[in-house]
Amino acid sequence: MSTFKKSVTAFAVAAALGVAAPAFAGNDDGSLKGLIVDSKEMAVAGATITVKDKKTGFQRSVVADADGSYRFLNLPVGSYEVTVSKAGYETQVLPDINVRIGGSSINIPMNAEGVEKIEVTGRMISMIDTTSSEAALNIGAVELARLPIARDATSVALLAPGTTKGDSRFGNLASFGGASVAENAYFVNGLNVSNFRNGLGGSTIPFEFYKEFQVKTGGYSAEFGRSTGGVINAVTKSGSNDWEYGANLYYTPDALREYNGNVLRRNGEYLIFNDEDKYSKLDANIYLSGPIIEDTLFFYVLYNPRDITNEYVSGTSTFYKDSTDDAFWGGKIDWQITDDHKLEFTGFSDKRTTTSQTYAYDIDTGAKDYQGDSLSKRGGKNLSLKYTGYITDDFVLSALWGKNEADLTDQSPFDETCPLIIRWDPARANLGCWTNSVPEAGKDTREAFRIDGEYALGDHQLRFGFDSETNTSVAGSFYSGHVYYGYYIYDAGDSIDAIGWESDTDGTDVARVRVYESGGEFETLSNALYIEDTWTISDTLTATLGLRSESFENKNAQGETFIKVDNQIAPRLGLSWDVNGDGDSKVFVNYGRYHLPIAANTNIRMAGAELFTADWYILEGLNADDTPQLGEYLGGVQYSDGTVPDVREVLDTSIKPMYQDEFILGYQTMLNDDWSLSVKFTHRDLKSVIDDITIDKAIRKNGWDDHGHNVYVLTNPNTDITTYYDTDSDGVLEQVTISAADLGYPDPKRKWLSWDFMLEKQWDDLWSASITYTWAHSYGNAEGYVKSDNGQDDAGLTTDWDFPYLMDGANGNLPNDRRHTIKAYGSYALTENLLLGANLLIQSGRPLNGFGEGLPEGYGDGFDEYAYGQTYYVGDAFLPRGSFGRTPWTTQLDLSLQYRTTFGDADVTLQADVFNVFDAQNAVRFDEDAESGGANEDFMLPVGFQTPRQVMFSANIRF
Repeated sequence: MSTFKKSVTAFAVAAALGVAAPAFAGNDDGSLKGLIVDSKEMAVAGATITVKDKKTGFQRSVVADADGSYRFLNLPVGSYEVTVSKAGYETQVLPDINVRIGGSSINIPMNAEGVEKIEVTGRMISMIDTTSSEAALNIGAVELARLPIARDATSVALLAPGTTKGDSRFGNLASFGGASVAENAYFVNGLNVSNFRNGLGGSTIPFEFYKEFQVKTGGYSAEFGRSTGGVINAVTKSGSNDWEYGANLYYTPDALREYNGNVLRRNGEYLIFNDEDKYSKLDANIYLSGPIIEDTLFFYVLYNPRDITNEYVSGTSTFYKDSTDDAFWGGKIDWQITDDHKLEFTGFSDKRTTTSQTYAYDIDTGAKDYQGDSLSKRGGKNLSLKYTGYITDDFVLSALWGKNEADLTDQSPFDETCPLIIRWDPARANLGCWTNSVPEAGKDTREAFRIDGEYALGDHQLRFGFDSETNTSVAGSFYSGHVYYGYYIYDAGDSIDAIGWESDTDGTDVARVRVYESGGEFETLSNALYIEDTWTISDTLTATLGLRSESFENKNAQGETFIKVDNQIAPRLGLSWDVNGDGDSKVFVNYGRYHLPIAANTNIRMAGAELFTADWYILEGLNADDTPQLGEYLGGVQYSDGTVPDVREVLDTSIKPMYQDEFILGYQTMLNDDWSLSVKFTHRDLKSVIDDITIDKAIRKNGWDDHGHNVYVLTNPNTDITTYYDTDSDGVLEQVTISAADLGYPDPKRKWLSWDFMLEKQWDDLWSASITYTWAHSYGNAEGYVKSDNGQDDAGLTTDWDFPYLMDGANGNLPNDRRHTIKAYGSYALTENLLLGANLLIQSGRPLNGFGEGLPEGYGDGFDEYAYGQTYYVGDAFLPRGSFGRTPWTTQLDLSLQYRTTFGDADVTLQADVFNVFDAQNAVRFDEDAESGGANEDFMLPVGFQTPRQVMFSANIRF
């Protein structure tokens, strides 16, 4: 039996105030467990424990086992009254116990009748869950309301140790444990809302719709998969017996916002021009909740109108004015059919359209010449229905069906008639009337089903389940005007390797004419089975033993299986030891394997109907509409002919899954009643990568016919592959096996090592604090799904592995390597009604590289040099990744001041948030292209900066 010496009353106070609680395994539900003991800390068997949500009337009862233990499975997240009774003992009532995502644990004392009561003093309560080996941060609306953080899920995730902000070119996303920003999973009320096309983010939801977050940074249970980064798991608000309604308003004015300065080239010309920047955001929420049938049927609805405008100059010659004014709507219905059966329905729409007005811009005069509008459509409807059945006190079964949509359409009125025209030499300039370079009509739809069970059997708590997803992507894209004209100047000796042409005079004008048409409907099937046992080995030792099996099947545009990977076995093993047996400290260890599915982007790019050709001409001049007057034909290449490729010739049939192994070792202890200290070591090793490679080297080495273009195959780089190729140009594909040595690629590598040190003080009605220092090292030659080096979001098909020599020099410190990070946040009650919040981030910079357009001088491996843009590591010999230093350290302090009062029957909160108080604007990104048609004069100039200071005012009224 575990020793009990903590104050139950204190725990109730802490739980009611929303202190971050322990986290067990679980999706969108909670649990409550512990021991019933008497004044001598002996087990009280047979006691009846009842939990009741006073707001909804939901209640359940269990009876304590022979050892005094009790356990409630699958409780809705919320605040409960806990009552413990047994003949011969005084009834114990705990009025406010907060159950979080995952769960909470509390030991409850009982006083025998006629015996002196247990004296309860102070706020002595340990918030350490000595049974969990998971690394997670639980934080709810109460805690977040006290902090100055941006109102989005990524900002919540960045509070957790081991997370860092990713490259801004991918949007506002977080990297977990060195993984790319495209390897995270996002759940809302149990429904997966992740972007399955390229992994970048998920559904966009207003902060006010959320009730609680669980940020899983490692060691997560077998219930969760499809992620080698982290998991952001959220629960939305819901209704109760109390009628509640209100509104809030958030305003970020342009007048109180600072902007980044201009950047000059070394010759004094503008590289980046920010003088025209303007940004404002007005965001409102109106909500209503209450009972449809008291104690039975409840609803919560929220409507979120918003108005966002953003003005800026791209480059130095194009001005954009973006505006978005679509409203979010969302709601939840909870039906407690009986105490043993309930249904939950969640529906919301984050559909939004950004209108971009495009102007030709004269940087000298500020004159703007309107060119046209383009539309960018994102988001869509999300629906889920979940059933939970309490079959017995020890067995709970749940089933969820869900569907979500994501629009990915970019279009304008000029897409059909205005060709894409870019003059690349002597300086880049957009010509013609086009506004979208590559218009796209895209839509992703996920239909998900899962069934989960939980069964308590003595010292074992078993969880098991099955989940299935059918993901459908519709894609159609082409160059604006269905043709792309690129204008270049070639001097004597310059060559176009793709067609074997070399210029014999200086200043030769050349036009490259490209045609690109791609589209189709693509389906991806994903299934998983899992089982997990949380085994209480002894009073002080708990093991978590899990196993997950996943399968992925990606289909081409004709509905044929393009790639299928079955039975990806992922063990999850954890052990937690209550060191002193008093709940004050624990040592925990965790090992897990995590698989990543193949992004739908891979189907679209490699298994669709794609027409892609390039032809080169001497440029005689330009017509009035900037289209070319074509002269002598120099040659051309057909990369794809518009038909769906035979799946056999673009796939390694022996391909293995992409997975990562993780090991965690940690220690956590209470220093006193309020302060806790923890230290955690994490090691992650990406064991396998899936990407496309060229097999050109092997084709030449084996003497097979060269078809005049690069041959790409999806595989695990640096493994033997089995694929199909027409070796003698007779039109018949033959199965061929190619050794890794013939292909010439290095071993993929991505490793992450980190030490997290965390000091936390719980909220005590006066102040709270969390301070974390993380030392971390991310190194290797593969960032993962996307490539921060060049902002490439082509998930699973980055340029990294396209040719063997592109990987020479690629080994080193990876883009998400931030060696030192300090995070500190907390709040302080200045008066009863006035609250100060603070959030501080201090972080070292990321590595800088130098990329060139060609092979280093003297490179003698027998390869021809391909014109492949700035993708080579530069120098007379390869200068490896990270050879050009690091970006500067960044420091950002955010502050908030909150005033609470009442006005009649209304609770009113007024708040001001100042983000980046000291307006720090250090560079976070530099131009890493050392060559661009020769030496790049802009090499290592800053091109991205910290977000400057901005102020947000908010007002909240609640009835």
